[in-house]
Amino acid sequence: MVEPLKTPLWTRAVADEAFRERLIADPLRALASTDDIAVSAEQVHQLDEMTIAEREELLTEIVREVYVKGAIARFGQIGPDGRFGGL
Repeated sequence: MVEPLKTPLWTRAVADEAFRERLIADPLRALASTDDIAVSAEQVHQLDEMTIAEREELLTEIVREVYVKGAIARFGQIGPDGRFGGL
């Protein structure tokens, strides 16, 4: 029997704002409430050991990095003027 595909933890955290907020507030409960996420024991342990502020900072940085990389891929590097594709 083929196992259904699971969404990687960080992909789901970036794509689903409500899940991201639940993950920040209570990672164990957030992960227990879904069965379609691929998450390692190390990721669970890392999140569980962090404070809420640390989780919020980590997830905010992950989301920011993903969006910036996507913008660079579409519009080019950030120019000296601070704009994507700027001169």
